[in-house]
Amino acid sequence: MDATGKDMAAADAVGKAETSSDQHSEKGSCCLLADKIPARYILAALFFVGHVSLTISRGGFALAVVVMVNSSSRVTPANQTDSYQLCPSSGRGNTSSQNDQGELDWSESLKGVILGANFYGYIFTQVVGGMLEQRLGGKIVYGTSMLLGAVLNVLCPVAARTSPWAIFAVRFSMGLVSGVLFPSLYGIWGRWAPPTERTRLLAICYMGLPLGNIINYPLASFLAAELGWEYIFYVPGAFVAAWLVAWLLLAYDSPAKHPRILEEEQKYIEEDIGIRGRQKPTVPWLKILLSPAVWALIIGQFSSNWGVFFLTTQLPNYMQNVLGFNIQTNGLLSALPFVLAMVSTLASGVAADRLIQGEKIPKVWIRRGFVITGYSGMVICGVILANLTGCNPFTAVALLCLTQGFNGLTVAGFRAVHVEFAPRFSGVTFALANTGGTVSGIFAPLLVGLVTDNYPTPAAWSTIFYIGAAIQGVGGIFTAVFMRTDIQPWARGEPNVNDKSPELAGSKDLVIANEFAEMPLKTVGEMPNTKL
Repeated sequence: MDATGKDMAAADAVGKAETSSDQHSEKGSCCLLADKIPARYILAALFFVGHVSLTISRGGFALAVVVMVNSSSRVTPANQTDSYQLCPSSGRGNTSSQNDQGELDWSESLKGVILGANFYGYIFTQVVGGMLEQRLGGKIVYGTSMLLGAVLNVLCPVAARTSPWAIFAVRFSMGLVSGVLFPSLYGIWGRWAPPTERTRLLAICYMGLPLGNIINYPLASFLAAELGWEYIFYVPGAFVAAWLVAWLLLAYDSPAKHPRILEEEQKYIEEDIGIRGRQKPTVPWLKILLSPAVWALIIGQFSSNWGVFFLTTQLPNYMQNVLGFNIQTNGLLSALPFVLAMVSTLASGVAADRLIQGEKIPKVWIRRGFVITGYSGMVICGVILANLTGCNPFTAVALLCLTQGFNGLTVAGFRAVHVEFAPRFSGVTFALANTGGTVSGIFAPLLVGLVTDNYPTPAAWSTIFYIGAAIQGVGGIFTAVFMRTDIQPWARGEPNVNDKSPELAGSKDLVIANEFAEMPLKTVGEMPNTKL
C-alpha cells in the first residue's frame, strides 16, 4: 500500500474512532451526575424518594385519627368491672384533654375499620398491577398510581367531616390505586438488577418506607399541633409533585429504553441478567399457585407485614391510650422503630450481597439465615411486650424499635427472592405475595379495634402482642422451610428451536423479559468484566 493509501486508512480509522466516541459521549452526556452515578442506582434513588413520598402521603392518617376523633364518648375505666392502670400522661400538656377536643365521634371498632380501609382496596389490585406492568410498562403504572393517590389524599378532610363511610370510600380508593406500585417495582427490577446487586438495590428502595415513617410522624404531629389536622393531608401532595417531575425525566422501563445510560453499564446489566429478545411470556398461573416456593413468600409477606401494618396503623393509638404520650411526643417516639428498621434494612442488604458474592454459603441458606434471625427476634420482642407489667413506656418503646429492626432483616431474607426464583414473573409473584401481606393490613387494625373497643387496657394489648408473635413465629418457620432461590422450572423460558447457541437455549439462568425489555441476545462466551 502506498503512502496515500496508508494516510486514507489512518484517517478512516480515526474517523470511526471519533464517531464511536461521539456516540458514547451522547449516550451518557445528560449531566455530570448521570455520568458519575450508574443509571440503576439513580433508578433505586427514585424508588427510594418515591417510597418516602408515598409513606408520608398515606401514613399520616394513623396519627391524624388521634386528634380528629373525640374520645370523651368512649366507655371509661369506671364503667368496667375489671381494674387496670394506664400510664400517666408523659410529656408536656394533658393527653386526655387533647384527645377530648377531636371533632369526630368514632368508636374504637369504627376507627379500626377505617384505618384498614386503605388495605381493603389495596388487596384487589396486586395481581392487576403485575399484569399492567407487563402491558404498559412500570414507569407509566408507578407514576400514575402515585399521582392519583396524592390527589385522593387531599380529599380526606372533606370526606372525614361528611361521614365515616365517605372517608372509608376515599381511603379504599387510595388503596386501589396504590396496589399496583410494588408489583410494578419488581417488574422493573427484573430487567434492571444484576444478580449480585439485587438485595442491595431493593434495600435502597425499601429504606424509603421506614424513612417515610421517620419523617411522617414528627411532621404530622407538628402540623396537627400548629396548623390543624387537615394539613396532615394537604402538605404531602407537594412531596409527590416534586418526585413526579424527577420520575418522568429519569425513570425508564429497561436499560435498552434508557437514552443516556453508559454503554458499559447497559452491557453489564443485560449480560449479567441474561435477558433476551422482545418476547412476552405467558404467565403459568396454575404452576405458580401450586408452587410451595411461591406460598413461602406469600406467608412470609403476611407475617412480616403484620408487624409493619400494626405499627403504621396502631402505634400512635398505643402511644397515646396506653403509654400516655401527648401528641408531640407521640409523633417523635412513633418514628423511632422505623429508624432502626432503615438501618437494619440497608446493613442486611449489603451483608447479603457480599455473602452471595463470596460464594462460600449457598444463596438459599443466606436468605434463610436472615429470615430465621429476623422472625426469631420479632417473636421474642412480641412475647416480652405481652408480658410487660406495670407502666414501662420506655421499655415498650425500646422493644417496638427492636421489633422493627428485626423486621428489616426480612428484606434481605425473602423480599429479594422474587427476582431470583422467577425473574420473568417477579411482578406477578410479588403481586401474589403482597396480596397476602395486605390481608394483615386489613386484620391488624380490625383486631385491635375489636379487642380494645371501649376497653383499651394493657391486658387487651397483651393479647394483641401474643397473637402477633404467634403469626410471625409460624410464618417465619414456613418461609424458611419452603423458600427457594434457584430459578423454578415454571419460570424458565421454553428453548428456542431456531437458536443455534447451546448455551443460550439450555442455560438454567436464561430469563425472558417482557415486551418492554428490548434487550439483545446473550453472547456465548462473553461475560461482563466491569461492574459500574
